[in-house]
Amino acid sequence: MRENAEQSNDPRGYSAAQVSNFEEQVRKLRNESARLKFDLGCLSEQLTASRAKTFAQQGLGRRFHLIERCVLNIFEIYPGGRKEFLSADECTDIAIQFHAFAMNVYALFDNMAWVCLLESGHILPPKKIGLLKEACRPFIPPKLAAFLAEPDITCWFRDYGTLYRDSTAHRIAPYLPSRSYTPEEGKRWQQLHVNAMQEWIPPAHDQQGEGLSERLERLDKLEREKAELGRNSLFMCLSLTGEDASPPVYLHPQLLCDWGLAQETIRHFLRGMRESRGWQVPYIPPLEVVD
Repeated sequence: MRENAEQSNDPRGYSAAQVSNFEEQVRKLRNESARLKFDLGCLSEQLTASRAKTFAQQGLGRRFHLIERCVLNIFEIYPGGRKEFLSADECTDIAIQFHAFAMNVYALFDNMAWVCLLESGHILPPKKIGLLKEACRPFIPPKLAAFLAEPDITCWFRDYGTLYRDSTAHRIAPYLPSRSYTPEEGKRWQQLHVNAMQEWIPPAHDQQGEGLSERLERLDKLEREKAELGRNSLFMCLSLTGEDASPPVYLHPQLLCDWGLAQETIRHFLRGMRESRGWQVPYIPPLEVVD
């Protein structure tokens, strides 16, 4: 029933203009991703330290492509304009992709720090290597360091990036709830759930299974009504209750913002590395991804 039902026309969902904007942003980000992959390849050839080359090619290069694929996979399963209910397995598949996305976005920044450090000829304990780590700051190009010091970037790392990375790796991993409900729908779902649980428990006089078929019919009717309530959730969550509660984030806009941030950081990294070392900026023609 869930796979075939459609969610109601909820004014809290994305508008047609927002869905169109998502599609346009995906197109622009894919084109820019192609250009940056080319540029990263050029930089790796300019690097002089062998291990820095390895981190640029096998660290940055791999993660940058993984980030793109995670976003595209999620949008394939759950386009912003989807009305058909997501199945439980689809929600789980989206969570898997989001976990990989969150880990690789954060690790992408660490890989940039490794490249900066290794190209400088220095080494630090791994736990002290990171774009915002104090011990690593002397090795970060000024242009990149200035970008990282901007309030919006600092806020992203402090209030979101680190939280979701650490939660995914060590604590409560992000998930996509299968549905979201209005208060009235939530009350109705709870009542249906209570009634359904009661149908599972046979009354004391029904020790021999008398009335089982009738109870199963009522149970099926209750479950079908539950399955028709609500709409697809727009939010990724960690935990919504207790001491570990944290605000949820809109799935589709957050993916696009984080992918865009990864690209913007790489652009400052590329410029900073070349400016600080006097390396030539390669000519890269406009690129367009064609499916």
